[in-house]
Amino acid sequence: MKNIYKFLILTFVVSGSMFYSCETTELDLLVDPTDLTTADPDLLLNQIQLNFRSSMITFNDRGADLGRVDYMFGRNYFNNFGAGTVSGPWNNLYSGMLPDISAIEAANSPDNDLSFHLGISKAMQATIMINLVDYLGDIVYSEANNPGEFPFPNLDDDAAVYAAAMDLLDEAKGYLNGATLGTATDLYYGGDASKWIKFANTMQMRANLAMGNYPAVINATNVISSSADDLQFSYGTQELAPDTRHPSYIGDYRSDGANTYFSNWLMNLMVGQYGDFTPLIGGPEPDPRRRFYFYRQNWRTPGNYALYEDVDGLFGAPGTIYLSNGAPNGETLQCSLQETPTHLQFTAQESIWCSVQMGYWGRDHGNDEGTPPDNFTRTASGVYPAGGSFDGREDVFPYVGASIGATYGQQVGLGNGGGGAGIEPIMLASFVDFYRAEAYLASNDPANAATYLQAGITKSIAKVQSFGGLDPDANQHGVLDSATDSGRIATFISETMAAFNAAPLTSALDGLGWPVEKDKMDILGEQLAVAQFGAGNDMFNFIRRTGHPRTLSRSLEEVPGTFPRTVLYPGGEVSSNPNLNQRLDLNTQVFWDTGVTNPAN
Repeated sequence: MKNIYKFLILTFVVSGSMFYSCETTELDLLVDPTDLTTADPDLLLNQIQLNFRSSMITFNDRGADLGRVDYMFGRNYFNNFGAGTVSGPWNNLYSGMLPDISAIEAANSPDNDLSFHLGISKAMQATIMINLVDYLGDIVYSEANNPGEFPFPNLDDDAAVYAAAMDLLDEAKGYLNGATLGTATDLYYGGDASKWIKFANTMQMRANLAMGNYPAVINATNVISSSADDLQFSYGTQELAPDTRHPSYIGDYRSDGANTYFSNWLMNLMVGQYGDFTPLIGGPEPDPRRRFYFYRQNWRTPGNYALYEDVDGLFGAPGTIYLSNGAPNGETLQCSLQETPTHLQFTAQESIWCSVQMGYWGRDHGNDEGTPPDNFTRTASGVYPAGGSFDGREDVFPYVGASIGATYGQQVGLGNGGGGAGIEPIMLASFVDFYRAEAYLASNDPANAATYLQAGITKSIAKVQSFGGLDPDANQHGVLDSATDSGRIATFISETMAAFNAAPLTSALDGLGWPVEKDKMDILGEQLAVAQFGAGNDMFNFIRRTGHPRTLSRSLEEVPGTFPRTVLYPGGEVSSNPNLNQRLDLNTQVFWDTGVTNPAN
């Protein structure tokens, strides 16, 4: 808030000096560029929307790191989630969105109806407030952006801020009822006020889930229920001035190769034992979303196995399928030369802590090794949600005598795939079904929980697979047709639901802290993690709310410190506001957090 205060003082000094100037020049007739009261409301709204997107990217990224949806770098939680964790959203809200919204309110009048501007702005403001509470607990609210009276604002109770955000969502819906876009630009819904109202209702539903108000979640109406209502930010394919491509695409589809690592835990969960070959030996159908999420650049990861077909009978009968174990390689995957960490031995993580089968090349939770020359072998971003390439290579590679590494033909490159025309998922219809499934399960109604779990999985698969058309080369090996086969999708869903229905409501842990068998909340949590790919924000709350899924990968550090119940306050705010004291650990619980722990953490 001190920075805002200084900014307002600067505005006063500038305008004051112009007012009292002894000379009049043409410059005195110009509009003060720092005076928000003269700014175009449409331009202010654009900035609010971009600040919102930036904030949600941060929440998604941090939630994905903690929820194993993505890979987390660093072995100590306290060091990983320090004073910079949510400084971006904090600054976006207090230094950007709130002043801009105040300026729009000041410009609103019967002759200049800005109801649409105010409705969507307040919906976005409330969303950031709710998420900041989820990550920080108590935050500034009642004394915010009032430097004259409160130059050093105090923190408000987190429950009170949640309540204020719920009221703000109601206020937003009031503005949006019958509102029209006018001359503004809506970067999310194209000016459809009814969809913004659904989003506001959905955010209230999400907040009620966090607070354990399950009847309100179960009975919520007029919420996001189809992909047509999904709140997402859509990226383009322009490379320069400005670069409009998805950030993950920018990082991976480069002349020097990919620069992202994906979660070994999530890839292993989705690929199964032998990928598409698994059902042929009596195993379950692999997840039909994996080829859209992950783009393999290599057929086999050092220290793990893959399959190949001896097409020409070089080693036996033509067409025979062989399992090939990859030799360790200290240059590209240092951990392949290391022993399994003691605390992971004899656990489900023992086989994937360093590498994953079938050519999936990522990293495990907490890996802090440097970057080796693996940019053209590690798994890259796929066509969903990054607008990259579809993984169209067969799981059983057709070997014809040449070096498979040289003939794999799936290296990333500039402009490949969908060119970066992906999305930032913020609130999807599939997420809403998972909210209801959790609420029913927490209410001891597994039958209805199953109904909504199935609906969430079904919607997630349909949305993900709709991105296949972004990659013009997706079906060059015929794999896209197989991956989108309705029979295979139905089999995957039915097998997942059969496992959920057969699972107990609760199950015990073994001597190493792993579930003896998955219970229903474990399975629901795993499927939520898969559906959250590209987002991830909901996983942080889910883990703290439920203590599931207990199958999550453990950190490579045996004692990584306390799993965050909250993170540290932004360092810049602590240093400038004497009424805000930095916490010394990550143990502070948000008001809705009952303190249930996940053995994986």
